[in-house]
Amino acid sequence: MLLIRAGILHAQTEDSIKHLPPKSIEVTAPRESDLHVVDPRANEIRSATEITSVTGSTIAGDALRTLSSSLDIRRYGPLGSIAIPSFRGLPAEYTVVYRDGIQLTNEQLGLTDLGQLALHGISRVELIPSSTAVLLGGDAIGAAIDLVSQWSDTATVRIGTEQSGYQHSSGIPESDYSATVAAHPIDGLDILAGGSSAQSSGKFPFYQSTTNSYVLRENNDVVLRSADLTARYQADGGKTIQLISNYFSANRGSPGFATTPYRGAASLDERLSDEQYLTGLKFEQTGERSSSTIRGYYQHQYESFAGAIEGFHDTTRNEMLGADVTATSTFSEWLKGHTGVSYQHSRLLGSADVLTTPNVAITREKVSGYAAAIIAPVEFFRAAPSVRAEYVSDIAAFELLPQCVLEFVPLSELSTSLAYSKSFHAPTLNALYWKGLGNPALRPEHSDNVQVAASYSSETLVLHPHLSATYFYARIQDEILWQPPGTGGDAWQPFNVGVAESKGLEVAGSASYSIDSHSSVSVEERYTFLSAHNVTPGDTASGRELIYSSPRRSLLIGKVQRDDWGLLAFTATYQGHRFSDPANTSLGELPPVTTYDLVLSSREFAFGNIGFHVLLGVTNVTDVNYEEVIYYPLPGRAYKLSIELNYH
Repeated sequence: MLLIRAGILHAQTEDSIKHLPPKSIEVTAPRESDLHVVDPRANEIRSATEITSVTGSTIAGDALRTLSSSLDIRRYGPLGSIAIPSFRGLPAEYTVVYRDGIQLTNEQLGLTDLGQLALHGISRVELIPSSTAVLLGGDAIGAAIDLVSQWSDTATVRIGTEQSGYQHSSGIPESDYSATVAAHPIDGLDILAGGSSAQSSGKFPFYQSTTNSYVLRENNDVVLRSADLTARYQADGGKTIQLISNYFSANRGSPGFATTPYRGAASLDERLSDEQYLTGLKFEQTGERSSSTIRGYYQHQYESFAGAIEGFHDTTRNEMLGADVTATSTFSEWLKGHTGVSYQHSRLLGSADVLTTPNVAITREKVSGYAAAIIAPVEFFRAAPSVRAEYVSDIAAFELLPQCVLEFVPLSELSTSLAYSKSFHAPTLNALYWKGLGNPALRPEHSDNVQVAASYSSETLVLHPHLSATYFYARIQDEILWQPPGTGGDAWQPFNVGVAESKGLEVAGSASYSIDSHSSVSVEERYTFLSAHNVTPGDTASGRELIYSSPRRSLLIGKVQRDDWGLLAFTATYQGHRFSDPANTSLGELPPVTTYDLVLSSREFAFGNIGFHVLLGVTNVTDVNYEEVIYYPLPGRAYKLSIELNYH
């Protein structure tokens, strides 16, 4: 596709998305997920308010970087630039993003560009490792990310703006404006509507070592638009009807490599336009011992690509219809059951440069069903076995995916768990049907995932510590690699030849201390030790690190909060070396980097019915020069001012 004109360069070769078409609720306890996981306690659940107050950003590509030290979001620049997530060093195709349980990830490419997504209208974010996410279905070999819509219990009007500038330049190149309205026209009905508009000139400075001077990045301008409308009606008898709708678009330039002396880019590679919207309706019935849901949705994904060479132009349009039915029953104090079935129809229509036949649609049907049980015979032990069956029409694949989670809690402060799941990833439509390059004989990629975790927490000590350690292991068979000309044909083509392993240890610790009844200090440290390698037999890159996987990553978040003025947050992020080429050569190596961010967010001050709060932020405080994708520099020190007005 357009998203990947260089899609031929898959996860084991060059970065598979180098030319990607530039395309206030606090959670305090585990909850049932919209994604039907059986072990929500293994998930990372963060409120959107917390994320934005720590990062100072409402763009998902920036804000979600504080979810986990194992979540890598590779950015190709600042506001509006491509930003793709990958988890535990695995290819980006294995991380799937949802909105209220409805898949947002591009169906054609299996990739998600978080640089387009805003967190306006989002209540919380869930990061679900694959070992507990098998009930989601295929594709989430790495992890799933769910953006959960916000609801308001009071009528409000909110208007906000964010303005950003850079060191070594003048003016305000980035601006973001947003508005939200919450209404309750009748008893039981909650409506929340909002929208945002963000734009950037794309002209940010970076230090060019070849000329020993600061240069403005070129061809990186963007306009982002988003809108959302959610409605919820709660009737008597535990019945709830929800409407979920979301729209976002991006129009942006895609710059070439920043290698030309005294210039920020050699050329304008492409002009990209992306548009995506979804509408879903959900009915839920909740009783004393059982609950059930019925949901249907429609989604439209559109992309337009205009190349700078020979006036090349390409478009694709993907339409998705889906429905699912789920049920939960409590049979006894020690036995609970989950069942569900789902159906999704995809219809992809693109130009002759993408599909095998001009103006002929490609369709894919996904049908799946699952069953799970929560068995707790004693207070300190719980087992959650499950199985999912899934069928994908155009590859005639029927998959049976077992999973089991065992939890042992010897003490109230200490819990341990063991999880295993088998998952698979269907070949993308791009890999199967790209004209002249696709391979219709591709088989699904299969994965075995193991996770062992232990956590300790205490509310009795002065510092309220929480400690955890998680060992993870994933082995992917039949990984799809794009082979260069001469190895299997006259052009780049995908083949099932790859075997990849990702294993390592995640350790985390946090503590909070109440200075007095109005003030507190907290610190959180996360560290990931990762070994992600290509272990394909006979491959020249066997034994090498997977591209852009880093053996060491850490995330430190410190917060000082006082009720009468607000929150001061400090973030330090470390990322070890990464290789951009499968052979792990020194020319393709990016060095380790540590960045520091500082954000001051005021509490909401009120004058009658009007409230306001202000946020001041400094990102990359030390003005370090670095890249997350080779030849695509990121800005140095940047400044942010955000103001929000609320009318209650």
